[in-house]
Amino acid sequence: MINGFSVYRRNFGHWDISSQEYGRMFRLRGGPGQWDVIDERKGKGQNSTMPPPFKDQSAAMAYICAELMHELLTVEGQEPHVMASWNINFTHARDGMGPSYS
Repeated sequence: MINGFSVYRRNFGHWDISSQEYGRMFRLRGGPGQWDVIDERKGKGQNSTMPPPFKDQSAAMAYICAELMHELLTVEGQEPHVMASWNINFTHARDGMGPSYS
């Protein structure tokens, strides 16, 4: 999670999502029916386009907000639930921040 981010419209159909700390993190490009999200975060597949394109601009922004606002919280005194990593596709090949297996 980051402390804050801003959304700037450069032109019609061209939006940038950035923060003071990290600079530009996402680009949102497109128009009605096809919005491409380009992830520019370091270590996260820099300049990769999220497949498939989003049909709606608000869905694309919801994805970006979910990526930037994720908080891993647990209640004081509560034991965290741990899940085996094979249950999800979080690997280095799919996500540069994921674990790499030999």
